[in-house]
Formats: sequence, structure tokens, C-alpha cells
Amino acid sequence: MNDEQELRDRLRAIEVPASRIEIDGLVRAGRRRAFRRRSVAGAGGVALATALLLTAPSILTTAGARPDAAPAATGPTGAGTTAAASPAPCQPSELPLPAGRGDVTAAGVDPTGRYVVGNEVVGQDFRPVLWTDGKPQALPVRGRSVEVTAVNAAGVAVGLVEDGRQEYVFRYQQGAATRLRTPPGNWHVYPRPAINAAGDVVINAEPSGNSGGEDSVVLLWRAGSTEAVKLPLPDGANAFDITDDGIIVGALYRDGVASAAYAWDQRGKGRKLTAPAGETAAGYAAQGDWATGGLWPSRSAALWNLRTGALKRLTTDGAGDAVNASGWVVAAGVLLRDGAAVELRIPGGQTGLAVAVSDTGLVVGLARPGGDSAENSGPRVWRC
Repeated sequence: MNDEQELRDRLRAIEVPASRIEIDGLVRAGRRRAFRRRSVAGAGGVALATALLLTAPSILTTAGARPDAAPAATGPTGAGTTAAASPAPCQPSELPLPAGRGDVTAAGVDPTGRYVVGNEVVGQDFRPVLWTDGKPQALPVRGRSVEVTAVNAAGVAVGLVEDGRQEYVFRYQQGAATRLRTPPGNWHVYPRPAINAAGDVVINAEPSGNSGGEDSVVLLWRAGSTEAVKLPLPDGANAFDITDDGIIVGALYRDGVASAAYAWDQRGKGRKLTAPAGETAAGYAAQGDWATGGLWPSRSAALWNLRTGALKRLTTDGAGDAVNASGWVVAAGVLLRDGAAVELRIPGGQTGLAVAVSDTGLVVGLARPGGDSAENSGPRVWRC
């Protein structure tokens, strides 16, 4: 049994959102082993594809524990479980790689579809890549391991640096990388930074040596600032995304386990996101009026309308990892448009796995050979 299969089986055995302690250990050890094996296999709960492991802490809970395109369609607005006819397949294109780069996969896309971010794995470390209008650039960010996780419509990218015992968030803007400072003391930041249109960056942090989010805080760097602000959110609050109007989407944790999905303003006022009776929810991504995440024990994706509060349970086995302004969701490597899975075609019998989707309908992800192969065949985009 390979590392990804073992991780997949362990996650499938979990009937409620896994504890942050367990996921932290699984993800930190497992995602690097998975990259070394070039694995892109799917998993229960959320996709454990290589590309999705770049955003691996969205697996069930925290781990402290987004060229041209066609116009987007109008997203779903009702509540209940989706049941729609399969949309027309999307058309693929390869993303070229920077010279000398090999095992690369896409990790995110900005809302316009102009900027795509991804990472190469070298041994146990990451090397960041930024595509602008389809042209690749190896980002000159210093550090033993540098992982880029998100980019906004202005081309400002954010990610994580691990360099010996140092671990911190960076911002890459106009050709220069800047370290974003945490409050005094030693902090472990997790799972990955998110950025909105203005350039505000948000992530969770816990004191180094703690685990499971013990004594964690939510940090915000306002656009252009390098000094973090601790947001006055409730104890146990963890943030996973920030909308363009500054709403923080995430989950509230009790004893290391998610108890409810939430949307908070930056003064700490929160709204619990709807969950069906008998289910627990966590929110992982947001864009425009929409947020997505997961429901347990059903292990299904959730789509919330942040304006109306309506919930739609999506018919897939895995939490939502990404969403666009039309309510299209990426869950377990599958693109869901109006609640129906969209075929991501690749010539030659290969399989396409989605990672993120822009507001213009550009899907980014990766290809793998057909059959049971888990090899990464490289980053792809689809125009939907």
C-alpha cells in the first residue's frame, strides 16, 4: 500500500471532521511523501491529488491542525441537494514549465484567470511558479522550501517559506518577495495564507510547540503591511479564506475538532453557516457571495450563499476546496457547475483533476495517465 492509499483509507474511516492533531501529522508527513511518489490519487473527504496536497490542510479540518476564458455561468441559488444534467466538457491546454523545472502542478488561479500559481517538488521541498497570461516564471523567493498558495487579480502572490527552523508567510509583488512578520514570539502558521483583491492576507497561527490549534489566533496583514494584526475572533476560530469585502470564512473548533462553519467580520461578529440536522460543517473557501466546505458524517461538499444564508449540499464525496463568484465548486478534484460534475477532457486517455476555478470559468489542475497510474503528467488549464 502506498502512502497516498494509506492516508486515503485513514481519512475515509473518519465519520466526523478529523482532529487537527491527526491531520497535522498526516498532512505534514504525507504530502511530502506523496509528492516524492508523484501521486495524484483522489481521496475521501477531499481530493488527495498532488495538486490538492499543495492545499492539503483543507482535508476535513485545519492542518495545525486558487490565458483567456469563456464567460462564467450563473451559479445556483436554491437550497437542498443538487441534481442537474451533466454540462458540456471543458477544453484543455497545457501550462508550459519554466526552464529546468520538472514535477510541477498548479495550485491556484486569480479571479480573472490571468494569473496561475503552482509548485515543483524537489526531494522534500517546494519551488514556486507563477504563470502570467500563460507564460511561466520561477519565482526568486529565497528559502529551503518555498510554496506559493494563492494569487489575486493584481498578480500579488502569497505562500509559505520553510527554512531550517524558520517558518513564515511571504508576499510576492512586483518582482520582490517580502516576509510578513508575526507577533513577538515563535509561531507555527497554518494551513496556508489566503489573499483577497485588495491584497489583505489571512492565516492561522499557534505558538510553536503547540498542536491541534491550541492557543491559536487568526492573523491579518492588510495590503502593503508587513505587521500582523490579531483579529478578535472567538477562541477556537480558524480562518481559511477572506472575501474581497473582508469577510473571514472558516470554522469553529472545540477540542481540536470542527464544530461549525462560520463567516466573521474583522471585528469578531460571526454568523454560523447552516448545516443539516445531524451534520457538522466547516468552511474552506469563499468568493463573491459564495462559500464552500464540507459536511460530516456525509462527507459531502457544501455550498453556502453568504448573502442569503442558503445551503446547497453537493452530490460528491469530498469537501469543497475552491469556489468562484458564480458558485462553481471544486471538490475532490471534480469541477461542479450548477451542481453537476463537468468533464475535464485530456487527449490520449488521461485524467484531469481540478484544483481551482476563476470567475471567468478557467479551471486549473493537473493531468495524470489513464488507468491506475498516479503519475503527475503536468499542470493543465481548461476553458469552461
